[in-house]
Amino acid sequence: MQDHFFRQLLRGTLPLLVWAAHFTFCYLLAAAQCTPAAMRAGGPDRVLLGIATALALLACAWLLWRERGILRNAGNAGLLDWSAALGALLALVGILWTGLPVLLVAGCA
Repeated sequence: MQDHFFRQLLRGTLPLLVWAAHFTFCYLLAAAQCTPAAMRAGGPDRVLLGIATALALLACAWLLWRERGILRNAGNAGLLDWSAALGALLALVGILWTGLPVLLVAGCA
């Protein structure tokens, strides 16, 4: 049996893991920089949050592009192919949804 279960599991969930890592990083950084002991004058570091958001978006866009090619070339795409593509699309929307408010926050209030 060479079904490569963990490889297939990672392929289907990798975009969602990127989204979860981005979410965790952004909100932990914002929480850490808005505590009274480490208060920043301008709020959380927007440049660092912007870079993290851009990298996460690029990673999920690449995963979506790769899955799009697999769906287009394979006439009989299976459930894993569709779930990986839709997971990458969901992760793109989730990263945008997470990243925009964090980037728009003017300060720690």
